[in-house]
Amino acid sequence: MIILLLVAGCTPQASYMRKWQPAERIANRWSGGTVRTDRLSEDEAAVFEELGTPDVIRLYRQVPTRERVYAWIYEESNRVIWFVEGQRADYVEVDKNTLPLSRASRQTLRQKAFAGGILVGTIGSLATGFILLGEDVGLKN
Repeated sequence: MIILLLVAGCTPQASYMRKWQPAERIANRWSGGTVRTDRLSEDEAAVFEELGTPDVIRLYRQVPTRERVYAWIYEESNRVIWFVEGQRADYVEVDKNTLPLSRASRQTLRQKAFAGGILVGTIGSLATGFILLGEDVGLKN
């Protein structure tokens, strides 16, 4: 159950997207699907009523907050409408790297995981040594 919730929370597609197909060679870009209007925010619903289903939807991350930014792309009219967490934005600075962590956060996480691995390895080695050699060093009666 927990794994299902984690997988559902990690999907890059928005909850209103149905049967969208990923574009070849372009990450987090989909086309050819339908939009569930009951799951749109007010701003998204207003754009949907005015312009209809976008030809392409692409996911980006806002810099520096890492919030999800969806670009609704209308190819025929050459329009791009930006949504930050469901709110329409006229201007937004985005990063095509769609991971929820920034580069600095990932580096810090990597460093902490490495240090934690060394600590766990050291403690495990000491515990194993005491278990195996306990009687030889006078730890057991």
